Amino acid sequence: MPTAGYALAGCILALSCATLEGQVRQSELVGVPIKAVVYGNSHGALAPSPDGREGMFYIPYYSTTGGALVGYHADSGEQVKVQLGSAGGYGCVRGADGALYVGGISPGDLYRYDPQTSELRNLGGSQFGVQYLWDLAASADGKVYGACYPTCSVIEYNTATEELRDLGPMSEGEQYARSLCVDSRGRVWVGVGTHAHLVVLDPETGERRDVLPEDRKDNSCCYDLQASGRYVLVSILYDGEVLVFDAETERLVGVIPPPSDSLAWMNARGGAPGRPYLYSTPGGDLYQYDIAAGELSLLAAGLGQCEQVVDDRLVHGISDQDYFLYDLQTREVLERRALAEAEDGMEIFTLTGAPDGNLYGSTYINQHIFEYRPEGNRLTDLGKCIRLGGQVDSIHAGRDGRIYLGSYVHAALSVYDPRRPWSPSREPDGNPRELGTVGHGQYRTQAIVLGPDGCIWVGTIPSYNSAPTGALTRWNPATGEHRSWLDLVPGGAVSRMVADDRYLFCAGGGRFFVWDPSREAKVYEEERSVSGLASAQGVVVGSSGDEVFVFDPQEMRTVAAFPAPLGAMDRLAVAPSGLVYGINGKGIVEIDASSQAARRVSTEGGQQIAVDTRGDLYFARGAALYRLR
Repeated sequence: MPTAGYALAGCILALSCATLEGQVRQSELVGVPIKAVVYGNSHGALAPSPDGREGMFYIPYYSTTGGALVGYHADSGEQVKVQLGSAGGYGCVRGADGALYVGGISPGDLYRYDPQTSELRNLGGSQFGVQYLWDLAASADGKVYGACYPTCSVIEYNTATEELRDLGPMSEGEQYARSLCVDSRGRVWVGVGTHAHLVVLDPETGERRDVLPEDRKDNSCCYDLQASGRYVLVSILYDGEVLVFDAETERLVGVIPPPSDSLAWMNARGGAPGRPYLYSTPGGDLYQYDIAAGELSLLAAGLGQCEQVVDDRLVHGISDQDYFLYDLQTREVLERRALAEAEDGMEIFTLTGAPDGNLYGSTYINQHIFEYRPEGNRLTDLGKCIRLGGQVDSIHAGRDGRIYLGSYVHAALSVYDPRRPWSPSREPDGNPRELGTVGHGQYRTQAIVLGPDGCIWVGTIPSYNSAPTGALTRWNPATGEHRSWLDLVPGGAVSRMVADDRYLFCAGGGRFFVWDPSREAKVYEEERSVSGLASAQGVVVGSSGDEVFVFDPQEMRTVAAFPAPLGAMDRLAVAPSGLVYGINGKGIVEIDASSQAARRVSTEGGQQIAVDTRGDLYFARGAALYRLR
């Protein structure tokens, strides 16, 4: 079920004013649509609670308005929330000194939290150019290691001497040291991307070796490493396999293919040496692997993000916003609850007005979508729309009343019908219904529309070395049949797209073109860089650098071009009046295609814009939604 909507009557605040030809317009804060944080890239750890109870589960979270380290003790109900001095934390590990170490994100500083004193210390790291600390690992001799972005380096903190040092980049020309672990000999294994490398580092001598076999180096990343006895396990993208290495010989000794209907493996900490735990993504099915026997055993299906397994029985993990504790013996969930009150917001990533008079949108990196009902003034976090991590990065309100969604990662598509109850699944009656992934190495969606042929059309780009080119894809929601075109524009990627009752109007790679779905062919093309498109009053309006242009499909030509008051617009939206509104960081512009005129209507800018059926404008700035009447 979606998170309950909350009434905002009386809470809309006038924030600022914009002057237009002597008139004063006021922008109003509607609210923060989604106060749902992200645990998906974070790692959990067990440590004592501040009251001295063993086995408290700790995990940091990420939020665009600030992150925290949270903890929960299932037996006692004791809770912890410690605000970090960063947007969040990804790496988290218990050190040999008993303290918790958290790897910060923006800035990439290392934090030390002492449960006995509740003291949080910033140990540094950003002075080395680190923005993210993706992963942390602790050694038996009192060192803590961090995997860094964008320096592709490893930092080392000595808990005895309190010295922090930069061990340098692991691979020339790369940005991501994505994951690491410490093997039984004290060597640090480092997974690198976006071109896959697996580096074994001797922290005493600085010697390093890339041990990834040549036939795996066409992958994007080695990630989610774990040590298990004399072995090291490494997940690889995009093959989705886990590679098993003998740490003593540094040789590959086993391969675990991903289970059917899964994209990859993640690791869960715990398990006896040589018997590690893994869970599938996006399904969240927990397995145990016996390395010596080469046997993989399914223990529980659909748990979620499995972080820690204790005594081969209790599973601590995260499912979207909730912590869970699962008993493998009794096969029941012992506890499920939110770890912290939803206070922090996530940046709005998409926004659209819909035929039902409401607005819909998404936020950064948690796959949640929201609804705003102007009538009744209700803003609702509907929930997570698909199983994958990432975010909805393109949205379209179809003329059929449905909301079409394209998501990062793996360019996944889904469709939501606001007239039906919320019940996300892959089944035909799911709502939102998860349709599948585009394929062809596509990773991020840039534009999505319901075409005149009843098919979903989506423009995508590859990412993290996933493919050489972007694509335009047609997906038939009735049959699941889909086809991609990789060569329609330079680079292949269509980044802006709108449709009328006959054509698709597309832009990307410095080209603007008209696509006839019935003929599966271009019927018009010109060289033009386009940052925004809208279909209004029988013409197509576009933002192109310092110009606004108007294209007439009847004449099949660009019929007008005139100055854009604020330069290139990032997004365009159409009002019921037929006027077009554009937004960038400098403000909002009103465009009248019939009179070939554009004017500024607000000095407040943002990153998304939409119009409701009454003609009120809405725009996003950071995690907040605003209205301009």
